[in-house]
Formats: sequence, structure tokens, C-alpha cells
Amino acid sequence: MRAQAVALLALGVQLGAGWVTLPQDETDRKISWVVPEDPLDDSGLGGGIAFAIDPAFCERLLPVFKEDSGPQIKAFQFITCEEINDAIARAMTTWSLNHPYVKFYNVTDECIDENDGARCSVAELYIDAKPPAPGNEAVAAFVLHNPTNIGREYGSTVWRTGVRQPSGDTISNDWIIEFATLTFHNHICWYLDASFCDKFRILNENVDATLLMQFIIWGVWALSFLILFLRAAQVFFFIFRFGVKVGFRKTIKEQTRTMLLTYVLLFCMISPPIIWFQIFTPCLTCYDFEGTAAHEIGHVLGFTHTDTFPEVHRVAIEDYKAENCDPSLHVPGNNGAVVRFDPNDPTINDSIMFHLTTKKSKTCLSPNDLQGLLYQYPVCDEELIHTGESICVKTQRNMGWVRFLTATVPPFLISSVIVFALVKVALYYENKEQTKNRWKLGGISAVQEGRRRRYKIKANKEEKEFAKGIVGRAVSKGVSKMSQSFSTKKKPKAGEGGSASNSVTEAMARARQSSARSGAPNSARDSAPQGQPGGNNRLSIPEA
Repeated sequence: MRAQAVALLALGVQLGAGWVTLPQDETDRKISWVVPEDPLDDSGLGGGIAFAIDPAFCERLLPVFKEDSGPQIKAFQFITCEEINDAIARAMTTWSLNHPYVKFYNVTDECIDENDGARCSVAELYIDAKPPAPGNEAVAAFVLHNPTNIGREYGSTVWRTGVRQPSGDTISNDWIIEFATLTFHNHICWYLDASFCDKFRILNENVDATLLMQFIIWGVWALSFLILFLRAAQVFFFIFRFGVKVGFRKTIKEQTRTMLLTYVLLFCMISPPIIWFQIFTPCLTCYDFEGTAAHEIGHVLGFTHTDTFPEVHRVAIEDYKAENCDPSLHVPGNNGAVVRFDPNDPTINDSIMFHLTTKKSKTCLSPNDLQGLLYQYPVCDEELIHTGESICVKTQRNMGWVRFLTATVPPFLISSVIVFALVKVALYYENKEQTKNRWKLGGISAVQEGRRRRYKIKANKEEKEFAKGIVGRAVSKGVSKMSQSFSTKKKPKAGEGGSASNSVTEAMARARQSSARSGAPNSARDSAPQGQPGGNNRLSIPEA
């Protein structure tokens, strides 16, 4: 089997995976946690690595989480101390779910009761946050094994040898990790929503996403101000041409005619700075807290950067299994070793132990990291061995989308208020102008009506006489109809016809005399319609 593996490696086929152990300058020795021989001893990996979090950890680190630093989202608290502690627990679970002996348990409350900080007697891993030491500003976080500057006692020597492994074998040359500190720096910024920012991180690995997003966002911002400058020039043009009041009214009307463009312009003027500093800045310029914690836990377990020390990069010739649990097979160069050094291994960049940057971080173990964990702490029970894809349970927070809403809704509301105000001002001036026009038209109509009335008053002097002629005509018609009706309905008796005819004739004569006495001009009588007294056509009265 091993001969076949060596042959495949000679053909360039990668079978196993890679990792680098501490100390990196040693090829046949390493540091690791021990499994006590006494089953009642809970030190090291016996009962799990006991960790404590400094009481001031959250207070020092919380202000540098950019996801909660925006003034417009102070009403929403996305990052809490519980969220930060949960992220640390998930980072530890990244390793513990993939190995039966690697466990962690929390003794923070016990250490708070002791009030002795990193010298807490029950803690094997102490987690805190503080500013960096001079010259160490480029480091986001770091781990110290068996530190001597905190006042802890390690017995007769700081680094004791003789590591008992989960397989039951004791490696006499390996050093024992008894205590470690994990420190996060608070002079840099962090983000917690890895599920949202992971998309930008992947983009950042292929192109300079920071430069790309800056070009897009600030380009849109600059373009919006250029359009604003052109519109301001239009305002001055209207004012110069039509005066201040008229020019201002015309400007308002012009803005309301292109309301959608005005709305987009206002939004693009307000939103880019907010979106950049609240959405993209945390993901592109800050460190992934959970990914960093998982990376640092790898340091706690005895691993270091795969890309920084490629010359001691270990590669498994074949996947780990129970028959390979003999520690002597894990030392490159030993007879029958299943591990070798390979500085050109392509899996170096896939490891969770790749050095931390704002562009690259991982929150789950790769298959390479899982192989390294099993070879670092070998297990001889086949039923307890897990290989292949690592187990990784992560919370899909996606609070970045909520932050996106909180960053875009205020510009949307502000733009809406401004557009609404412009519309109201435009309607005010429109109504004012319409009212003025109505008053103007009403005034013209009133003048015309007055003139018409004055003209009509003068004309009535001439028309009065004509009206009398109209009255006479009406009387003549009425008398004619009465005489016709009388003659058809009631025949006069003998001896009475002459008297009736004479009475009618006398009535008509009196009407004519009355009309003649009125003194109407001949022109009026000549122009009167047919049947009017004084007209060309006289009213014919039939004989009775």
C-alpha cells in the first residue's frame, strides 16, 4: 500500500494533506497537550482544555466591531458580548467536533471568583484583549505557550518533556503545553458576520475588491455631485434670465418635472458614504473575528502558519487511519514514515492556518487541517476516527442584510422628504400663479362688464321708445286673437254684429292713436317686424 502511495506521489498525485507544527525550527520534535495516564486527572486533554475569558474582554473589544459603529444604526445593536463569546465557542467547536480527545470547557466564572487574572489556578487557556506592544501593530492576535511573564509556576522547568498522546504512546522528546494565552488586539477593526462578508472575501482573493468597490461607490458619489453642479448652474441661469422670484419658481418646476431623476440624485448623494463605511468597510478592511479565533485555537493546539514556513510543511502520504497511529511513523525521514516534508504542496493555501489577513480567513477546517489534527494527536480506535470533509457547524447570521437596510433606509427617507418638499413648494407656486391669473382674468371681465353696462345705459334712452312700440304690437296681437276667438265661438245675433265690429274698430283706432302719440321715430316703425304698428306691414283685422 505504501509502495503504491510513493509511486503515485512520484507521478504528482496528492494523496494526503499538509500542516506545520510548533516549534517550526524543529523537524523531529513538537509541542502538544498531554493526555494524562490517570483517568481522574483532568489536566490537558484529560478533561478538556479549561479556558477563561477576561472580565474586561468584551468591554475592550466591543467598540472596534465596525458593524455597530454607525451613528444611524445606534437604535439597533448587532454585536453583543454574548455574540462574541458564542463566536469563541464556535471557533473551539471547529476543532473539537473533528477529534474525540480535543475538548474545551469554560471556567470563566471560577476565575472571576479568584480575581487573579491570567494566574487563575483552574484555567489552562486565558483569553483577553488589549492594545499591541510597540512594534507588534501588524498582528491581529497571538498565542503564547507557557508564558513566563504572567507569574505562573510551571514547576522545576517551564518546558517539560514526555508527551503522552491519545494513542497511549509517550513521546519523550516532545514538549508539554501546560498553559497558553490568547490575546486579541483592539487597535484594529473586527467583524462578526462571516456568512455575509464571505462573499466579499472570496471576491477579494481574486481581485482587489477594496479598490473595485471604492471606484464604484465613490464614482457614483462624484457623478451625483457633478449632476448637482449642472443643476445649480441651471438655477443661476434661470435667476439671471428671469429674476430671483421667477427663476426660483422655474427651478422648482423643472425639478418636479424630472422627479425620478431628482430622487435618484438625492439618494446617490447621501447613501454612498453610509454604505461604504457601514457595509463594505467591515468586510473588506477588518478582520473576521470567528475565523481569527479558529485560527488562533490552531496555534493553541500546536500548529503554525503553513505558508510562512513551507520548508517544514508536513504532508501525509496517505490518509490517517488506525494502523498509522504509531508516533514514529509521523516523523519525516523515519523508516516507513507516512509523513514527509513538501514545501511545494498546493494545499498550503487551503489551510485554516494560512497566515491571517483581511483578505483571507477560514472558519472551518479543510481536509488538510483534519489530517494534521489526527497526526498531531493520533487515535488508534478506528471507530473514533473521522476523515474526509470536516464537521463544521456555523450560524448563518446574515445580519449584513439588516445593516444594509439600516444604511439605505435613512437616505431613502431623507430623499423622499426632500422630493415631497419640492413638490409642495411647486404646488404652492402653481396655485399662487393660478390664483393670480384668475384674479387678473376676473378683473378684465369686470372692466369689460362695466364698459358694457355703461354703453347699455346710454342706449336705453333710444330703446325706451322702441319698447313702447313692442307693447303696442303685443296689444294688437292680443286684441286680434280675442276677436278671432270671439267670432268663431260665438256668432253675433241679428242687430248686434254692427255694434261688435264697431267696438273692435274703435279699440284698434285707440291703439293706433296711442302709438302715434308716443312719438316713436319713423325709422323705428319702418324697421319693425311684420305686424308691428308703424311697420311696413300693417296688421289686418278681419271684418266681423
